[in-house]
Amino acid sequence: MNLQLMSMHDRARRRASALAICLAAASATAATPAVLPPLNDPPAAQHLPGKFVWADLVAPDAVAARKFYGALFGWSFRKIDGGQGGARPYTLAYAGQRPVAGIIERRPEQRQAAGRWVAFMSVPDVARASAHVRESGGTILVEGRELPDRGEVAILADPDGVPIGVIKSSSGDQDDFLVDYGEWIWALYQSPAAERATAFFQSLGGYEVVVDDGRFAVPHFLLVAQGYSRASVLQIPGDNPRLQPGWLYFIRVDDVDAKVALAEQLGGSVPVPPRGDLLQGRLAVIADPGGAPVGLLEWAPDPEEGGT
Repeated sequence: MNLQLMSMHDRARRRASALAICLAAASATAATPAVLPPLNDPPAAQHLPGKFVWADLVAPDAVAARKFYGALFGWSFRKIDGGQGGARPYTLAYAGQRPVAGIIERRPEQRQAAGRWVAFMSVPDVARASAHVRESGGTILVEGRELPDRGEVAILADPDGVPIGVIKSSSGDQDDFLVDYGEWIWALYQSPAAERATAFFQSLGGYEVVVDDGRFAVPHFLLVAQGYSRASVLQIPGDNPRLQPGWLYFIRVDDVDAKVALAEQLGGSVPVPPRGDLLQGRLAVIADPGGAPVGLLEWAPDPEEGGT
C-alpha cells in the first residue's frame, strides 16, 4: 500500500516554487496582523507541542478554492482586507463556528503553479525550532515574527526541502477531542529517507516515535505527543524514483465515496481513489481545482479512547 502522489515533474515544479509559496503565505499573514483573530477564543490554558494547529492554502484562484471547499466540506468564509502596502486579501475558513484554515491567492506571476497546503505545528520556542532546522540541514523560508493576537510564527523547510510552519500561539492550543466532519484529523509525511525524516521531526516536535508494523508494506512511523498520535512518516519505496517528499493533510468525512464523487463534480481530481487496501476503503486523496492535494478519512475510533 502506498499513498505517494507526485512525479519527477511535480518535484521540480514544487521545489522551484516552494520558497515563493511560503513567502506568499507569510506575507499575507504578516500584512494583516491587526485583524487576524487568535487561534482560540476564549484562550486555551495550555500549549501542546507537536500538535498541528493551523493550515494555510496558497491557491492559484482563491474564489475557485472557496467555492470548492465550501461545497465539499460546508466551510464558510470571512474575507480579511490585506491592508496597506498592496498585500492580497486573506480569507478565513470556518467549519461551523470554528476557524480551520486560511486561504491566500498567489501573485499573478505565480498562478500557473499548483496550489499547496502549508500546516503549522505548535512549538514551545520558535527561535529554537528555527535553529534546529538550520543545524539539521534545512532552511528558514520566513524568519520568526510576532503577529498580534496570533502569536509567533515562522515558515521553515526541512532537510528534504518541504515547507512546514511553526507557531507558538498567543492564545494557547485547543484541548484534544475528536474533530467534527470537515476538520483536519491527520498529517502524513512521505520521504525516501523515512528514518532520517522521523528523527528530524522527533526533535522538532518533541515526539515519541512508535514503529507501526504491519499496516503498510513500507516503514511507517507514528509521531506521538501528549499520548496522542499527531502525524506519521511513511517511507517512499526506493524502486520508485518518481516520488517526492511532502506532507499530506487529511480531513475527516462521513462518507469517503460520496465526497470523492462530489469533489469530481466540483472540478477536482482523485489521485488516490478509495480502495479496499486503504483502511478498507475509508481513505482517499483528492486534489482541488488548483491542484492542491487533500486527504479524506473516515474515522470512528473506540469511544473509550477519545481524542483525535
